[in-house]
Amino acid sequence: MIPQSDNVLLLNEDMEDTPQPSLTYKLDLVNGRVGSVAVDGLDAVKQAVIKILSTTRFENLIYSDNYGSEADVGGVRGRAVFETEVERWAREALLQDDRILSVTNFRFTYEGDAVLVLFDVESDYGNYTDRLEVNGGV
Repeated sequence: MIPQSDNVLLLNEDMEDTPQPSLTYKLDLVNGRVGSVAVDGLDAVKQAVIKILSTTRFENLIYSDNYGSEADVGGVRGRAVFETEVERWAREALLQDDRILSVTNFRFTYEGDAVLVLFDVESDYGNYTDRLEVNGGV
């Protein structure tokens, strides 16, 4: 017997998107552990930036296809092209997180084969400057 109901289910009803909570467990990056302390707001966004940029997109089945970065600067020649590519893949990766509004003001410092990249992150919870080290730069 199939249950019957007088209630009408409105499948095409406009539903409002609600932002997901930002609360997460604090990562202990030094010891490679997940802590028992929770972080929220800007601290959670900072932690998400680190995780997104250190995760290779499409490599881990646990993440969606929108998570991680596609950093491949091995074949890039010339500083201008290298800097443009780093900016592009960092923005593409980070702007998938709906808490991050913009990634701007990239600055590059070259030391041998390593490049230190500083950039500003604007989020729903505030702004801050982050850093990224890229090896194999020009």
